[in-house]
This record gives sequence, C-alpha cells and structure tokens, in this order.
Amino acid sequence: MSAINEKIEKESAEPAESRIASTWKEASNFPTKRILDYIGPTGLWLICFYLASIFMMIVLNIARIGFTGEAIFSAPTYFTQLFISYGLNAGKIEAPPPDILLELPAYLDVDYGLQKIDFANALTSGAWLFAPLVIYVLGLFLVILPGSGFPQPVGDFDYLTNFQYFHHFVPFLGFTVDPETNIMTTTGAFYFLIAWLPIILACLIGAFVTKRIFKEKKNRSISVLKLMVFNLAAGFIVGMQMGTITGEVNFRITGALKTIFTNSYDNTGYYSTGQ
Repeated sequence: MSAINEKIEKESAEPAESRIASTWKEASNFPTKRILDYIGPTGLWLICFYLASIFMMIVLNIARIGFTGEAIFSAPTYFTQLFISYGLNAGKIEAPPPDILLELPAYLDVDYGLQKIDFANALTSGAWLFAPLVIYVLGLFLVILPGSGFPQPVGDFDYLTNFQYFHHFVPFLGFTVDPETNIMTTTGAFYFLIAWLPIILACLIGAFVTKRIFKEKKNRSISVLKLMVFNLAAGFIVGMQMGTITGEVNFRITGALKTIFTNSYDNTGYYSTGQ
C-alpha cells in the first residue's frame, strides 16, 4: 500500500516540477530591454563625459592644493564656483570704495568694485551633478573668447577689466603679452585639460565600450538630435544660474515660443534685471 502511495505522489510531483521549469524558461526568455538599451550610445557618451570631466577636475584640484581629501571632494564645487563667478559676476557690491570712485570719470555711474563675493545657488550646491555642465558650456566658451580667460591678476588692476580674469588660482594657466600690440594671450594646458580632454576621452572610451556592448545593434552612432537637446538644456541651466547672480531672472515658456516663431526682435521669454 505504501509503495502505491509513493508511486502516486511521484507521478503527481513530476508535472508540477515541469510546469515550474517551463514557466521559468518562458520568463527568462521573455524579450526585455537592458538598461543600457534605454541609455543607448548617446547616453553612454554622456556618462563617459561626466565621469571624465569629474576625474579631470579632481586631478587639477590635486595639482592646485596637493593630494588631500579636500582636493578630491571639493573639486567639482571649486571649478563650478571658479567658472560661474568669473568676470563681473565676481565683484558686485552696492557702492564702490572711495579710492575707486576718485579714479573713475565723473560720467560713469557704476556700482562695481574689487570685492569678490561667494554665493550659493543650485549649481554650486549640487556641483557633483552640475559641474560637468558648467565646464562644458563656459569652458569651451572661454577657449574661443578672445581677450578674457586669463589667470588671477597680481597686484592692483582696473576693475573695468575685471571680466578678463579669473579670481581664484588656476593651475596650468598663464598668459603672454605681445610687446608690439600689447595683446594678451593665454598659455598653458588648463583649457585643454579641463574642457577638451574630457570630450576626447568620452569619445574614445564611449566608442570602445559601445562597440562591445551593442554588438547586435546596427546603428551605434550618437544621436545628433539628443546632443542638440543636451546642449540647449546645459546652456539654459547655466545661463539661468549666471543671470541670478547680479539680478532677477524671469522666464516664460509661452513668451519664448512666441519670440522664436513670431518676432525674434522682441524677447518676451527671457528677461534679466542684472548684468
């Protein structure tokens, strides 16, 4: 009797086991997308650029103050502050000192002095997230912008030329002056290391990784449309934060669309009361 019961239990257990195995096989073979499939080659390039940019900031900050924990963990904040507070945005005060007033022509009514200010905004407080955006926009801008992007000035200088200089120490950045034309040009590897090298590394590493991850994908190129959206978003975020340093900024999406599609002369989308 016990042998018959064992045979019945064995026969009843076999179909259940096969159903479980069958269900697991169907679930494991169900066509799903990996996270990398959603990211795609363009997203992979952006991730590589982000990591390479943060890495170069840490390297340059170590070169600036030495190999310390502060150099590593404060690098994104330092370079975000460095680029955003660059130029006139670094020296706004309510009234200029008396010695500066005496040096200025009487017809100039200005409210800027040499005082450097520190400020808190979304980009500096969230520097580990936004620092690559700031360097991507302002770093490349200063590379091609003539007459500015020079290292911290030494001694006294005219505050009207404040826009030409950084107001913190910048490693691997110098300048030369042409004795005939008196034109200043930047020297050193700073802009290459902070702005160009992360892009170059992102392209090389991104292409290498993409070729091995997306083996079955025919089109493994970067989307120009997605990069255009990234450029617009990065420029908008950085521009909005820079605009709030010296005044108030108002942005209206309906006004921006009206300006773009109807009349580009009247800007009804973006309005700033600052410099």
